[in-house]
Amino acid sequence: MATYNDEGIVLRRIDYGEADRILTVLTRRHGKIGVIARAVRRPQSRLASRTDLFVRSNMQLARGRGELDVLTQAEPIASSPHASDPRRAACASLCAELTDRVLEDHHPDDEIYTLVADALVACADTSRDPRAAVVWFGRRMIDRLGYAPQLYDCAACGRRLGEQAARFSAEGGGLLCPQCAAHDPAAIECSVRVIKCLRVAASDDTSLWARLQLDPATLAVLERVTEAELAQHLDRRLRSFDVLRALETAPS
Repeated sequence: MATYNDEGIVLRRIDYGEADRILTVLTRRHGKIGVIARAVRRPQSRLASRTDLFVRSNMQLARGRGELDVLTQAEPIASSPHASDPRRAACASLCAELTDRVLEDHHPDDEIYTLVADALVACADTSRDPRAAVVWFGRRMIDRLGYAPQLYDCAACGRRLGEQAARFSAEGGGLLCPQCAAHDPAAIECSVRVIKCLRVAASDDTSLWARLQLDPATLAVLERVTEAELAQHLDRRLRSFDVLRALETAPS
């Protein structure tokens, strides 16, 4: 079988047969691909830890006869630092699930690959709440889907929004003025601070987003907005949000 080398991130994995594992891998030069790692679940397998979720590796792969290529070697570039922190693992899972849902197979995009790699690193950054990475990454992926929310004018009537609280309507496509908000009971209440943060996220200014001091209450609203937008544009909810929500509401 012909072989090739590429850098890849494990997005999803399922056990197969007695000892194999099927992986969904985002690669830098070949896009999202399906991979089978043979005998990787056996105790002596050297590839076991290199097929963990979110691990980034230099991979050697062989062209398979079917839809799955075969993993033959892998040298880790970055390990998975999330296993000991359920919240960070849940946020990383959300980024991986969203990537898998949005990207088509075999469509390489170096910019998206770097974005995903950076998001997983940000989820592990102990100096920041991992939900900040989820909000930022979700905004970038919604942009990729071709949707940009209206954040300066009312998405319904078009009137300029003043510096006051407003409601975000995922169905309506952005912020609603107080008069129009009454028509969407599901619209999310956003404070002036939340609105400013939404505008920074939409601006794609990475350095400014990194400097924002995001308190838990603000992040909770930003997360709800992101979840509502993704559900609207993907036409289904991401299961990882349920896991994250359960962790957020569980007793300490």
